[in-house]
Amino acid sequence: MQFNIVKELNAKFNPIVLIKSDEIPEDAKIPKPGRGGCVMAFVAQTIAKRKTTAFGRENITCGGVATGLGWGNGFQTEEDMEFQATFLSLGQDSAKNRQEYLRKLESRPKNVAEMFKHGERIYCDFDTAIAHIKKRPIYDDKHYVIFKAIENLEDGEIPDSVVFTLNPMELSAVLQLNGSFRSDSAYVITPQASACQAIGSFTFEQNDKDDPVPVLSPLDFAARAHMKHFIPNDYMCLSMPWKLFLKLDELSKNSVFQTHFWDDFGNKD
Repeated sequence: MQFNIVKELNAKFNPIVLIKSDEIPEDAKIPKPGRGGCVMAFVAQTIAKRKTTAFGRENITCGGVATGLGWGNGFQTEEDMEFQATFLSLGQDSAKNRQEYLRKLESRPKNVAEMFKHGERIYCDFDTAIAHIKKRPIYDDKHYVIFKAIENLEDGEIPDSVVFTLNPMELSAVLQLNGSFRSDSAYVITPQASACQAIGSFTFEQNDKDDPVPVLSPLDFAARAHMKHFIPNDYMCLSMPWKLFLKLDELSKNSVFQTHFWDDFGNKD
């Protein structure tokens, strides 16, 4: 399928789409059974190599990705939630019981244990982390999430959302286009959350709104560590519901893309 906004951007990385499904394409790259890892490594391969990838409920290895891809809140117990809040804040310095927290790290690989020991530090303390976790948008449907290149969409196939991967000039153009039809200046969100949640559940939440806005990410360096082999560090992701993408695609036909400004700053063939 062809879209005007994709043509006008002429970006290094064309958009990809996210599709919730109970089945996966035969050509999709998936984790080995019982294994997961960071889903953003798979997303990055779809962005850079245009390979279709998929993640299933059986590949959940952390509460974050379960929430992010729409498979419940990701926690079996309150203790599980508190463990993640400890990691997302200051690690052992945020732990309610430091000795017990460190004991749980003993069976993990050394590099992983060290990361958990010091924490990811997305949040300044445990209380802030747990408050954010409890406010995450929660969805629970379908078994798989599929990521595929937008040009590989088949006729009649309707994705749940679209993810752009943009450099500063490309991002500026899409944000300007997104603001061109709005009367309110607050028209993008940057969730204090993991990248999988930003492109997943926080974008799903926007689809439920009458006036959805794009979601800018990733803010977490853990995700970037898994993406850096495929995506340069100066690129950002901008995700949005399918219905917003279609609106921007139509607007792009008579927009900043047809000005001399884009001729000066935009991408050339």
